[in-house]
Amino acid sequence: MNAVPDLTDRRDIDRLLRAFYGRALVDPLLRPVFVDVAHMDLEEHLPRIGDFWEKVLFDTATYDGAAMQVHRRLHRAHPLTRELFDRWLALWDDTLTEQVAGPVADAARAHATRIAAAFVRNLAEPLTPRPELPVTSLAGAVQGPRA
Repeated sequence: MNAVPDLTDRRDIDRLLRAFYGRALVDPLLRPVFVDVAHMDLEEHLPRIGDFWEKVLFDTATYDGAAMQVHRRLHRAHPLTRELFDRWLALWDDTLTEQVAGPVADAARAHATRIAAAFVRNLAEPLTPRPELPVTSLAGAVQGPRA
């Protein structure tokens, strides 16, 4: 197995994102969300998501997106389930493993895990309280522990 380099600049991020979306846009679980629901234009999306990752990993880009708002709108059109985020995370992890290795790649992996957890937590549909459980118990189960 050949050693792979770490992420070092925006060009590396762009290559990584193209490889990732090359998988995600044909994945049977994710494709419908990206293509049929979000109608994502990859060439329009890549610069914005590249800015996001460049800001996160190198603090050198200006990202001004409203990711949670965009995902809330998508969630209303098509529920963004834990299963979808788990698949997104698995594809991201596989792409990272094949493309890059090192501390910046590890940071990209860790940040993606936090993103997925935040989206699952923030997009969770409220549960209907069961009479035998107090509402406070359900709130903790839905939201999970606070980081």
